[in-house]
Amino acid sequence: MPVPITIAHLREQLDAYLDRWPEDAETVAPLLALTGPEGFARSTMPGHVTASAIVLNRSGRVLLVHHKTLDRWLQPGGHVEPTDVSLPQAAMREAVEETGVAALRLADPVPLHVDVHAIPANPSKGEGAHSHYDVRYLFRAPTDDLTPQPAEVHAAEWRPTTDLDDPELTRRTNAAI
Repeated sequence: MPVPITIAHLREQLDAYLDRWPEDAETVAPLLALTGPEGFARSTMPGHVTASAIVLNRSGRVLLVHHKTLDRWLQPGGHVEPTDVSLPQAAMREAVEETGVAALRLADPVPLHVDVHAIPANPSKGEGAHSHYDVRYLFRAPTDDLTPQPAEVHAAEWRPTTDLDDPELTRRTNAAI
């Protein structure tokens, strides 16, 4: 049986991240304040860890999905599941679930970006406003084939990296091309 993601794994990932991008210490602080497995639970307020995939194709375009609830184009990603064994694996699982993209390769085991962002209340799910502590990983896709999953997203497309929602994320992604 797989071992779920632990706080120790999160701290290892964040330590490696801060070694590379020490200027992000303030952004990472809420994640470092988490002390137990509840930090990965969707029900944990005021925020919880999520994982996203920055997926590049061979031509340097990034995979984005049109998020149903937020009505925005974002990178694939979402909540950590109890069966996830690592944050990169959770990010890859989300990308595959949402877009059907296959044979992803993790380009770097160190997170590319960490972002804390507000999520509005969703009364239909019984969730109040909260934050997502999003840990983002860079992946490469060997094919452009996509099969967006209507239960997950409105659409999935290969788009220019300038369509990413954060200028620093765009800069780091472009540097990886």
